[in-house]
Amino acid sequence: MMQLFDRGFGHPSGLVGRLGGALMAKANAEQEIRAVDQAGLVSGDAVVVVGHGPGVGLRLAAAAVSPRGTVLGVDPSAAMREMAASRCGEEIARGLVKIRDGTAERTGCADASADAVISVNNVMLWERPEGFAELFRVLRPGGRLVVSVHRHVLDVEPEELRKVAAQVGFDRLEVTLRPRRFNSPAIEIVACRTV
Repeated sequence: MMQLFDRGFGHPSGLVGRLGGALMAKANAEQEIRAVDQAGLVSGDAVVVVGHGPGVGLRLAAAAVSPRGTVLGVDPSAAMREMAASRCGEEIARGLVKIRDGTAERTGCADASADAVISVNNVMLWERPEGFAELFRVLRPGGRLVVSVHRHVLDVEPEELRKVAAQVGFDRLEVTLRPRRFNSPAIEIVACRTV
């Protein structure tokens, strides 16, 4: 059962992964909207979306940074990259969105190349010190990090995420537990790279 759950949601692949992606698109939509809003995106921003899943957040971020901005989605799942490419076909054609293989620990981005990094329901899969360090590296000074995750899938206390993020250099860290009506609470981290 756990293996099936992992193929649907943790490391989506095949038909089970596509079914999981369809569920994610519906169940996580509110969380994606809030994460993009928390990032404070403006037209012209360069954004990296880590573990973009079926692409709901990619479309939202693209709308926020249009017409001059860019959104790069990185996800290790071929099934999720395919779903996101289908959902974001228009944005890809316009040059607003690019999608490629990657993880929080390995984004393939240049140093200080992003104004914001967003990740929804993905941090539980990271090697956290390496992931937070990589995201710090790719953010420009003044850049914003927004991480949101269902409390029930996070294997550590929220304070542990704050600690790891601070150790790699993030500051102005806010960690909140936000109750939700139809799901477990969401842990939200908003942080900055000020130097």
